[in-house]
Amino acid sequence: MRYNLKQTFFILLLIFFTAGFNNVFSGDNGTYLQYALKVKDFDTTGYSISKGPDGEINIKNSVGNILKFHVNNKDEIRAYHCGIVYIYFEFANGWLARYKTLDKNGELKGDDEFEDLAIVEYEIRKMNLLHAKFEVLNEADGNIPMNDAKDEIVYSRAYNSKNKLTSENYISSKEYWNASNVLYKP
Repeated sequence: MRYNLKQTFFILLLIFFTAGFNNVFSGDNGTYLQYALKVKDFDTTGYSISKGPDGEINIKNSVGNILKFHVNNKDEIRAYHCGIVYIYFEFANGWLARYKTLDKNGELKGDDEFEDLAIVEYEIRKMNLLHAKFEVLNEADGNIPMNDAKDEIVYSRAYNSKNKLTSENYISSKEYWNASNVLYKP
């Protein structure tokens, strides 16, 4: 079977697009990993990178933890609100255990407008009930109110950048769902 030049070009183009169009044209993964290495606790083993809206980068590692940060159109890192650059979401057994916010050097940095909020930890106290609530929230893509903090399903502790406890209380399943879906942004 002979291929003409047009067919050969088409086959090569098809291979090119199939093999990595997104990696070639969606930013430099090496640059993103260099940014991620500034966060000492974040392990990049088995990483995958996804790009969200407005230059947001999410790097997920092999244990399911996610590091989130923004880049500009030149793939240069840029800050969220109050000098926060990184948001590090840590999961345990598939459930969000805590998130923390960090500065450009990977050091703990609190949100100045929210009592220096830097770390939020979660403790699931009623797993069966949380499963049921998440089924409802997932079905509605989180677009329903759920004021169930009184049911004492998820307990939350907040810490400042000095690692001092600033508040603790029960939160709603929806608030936990939002955090678990990596929707928090300062």
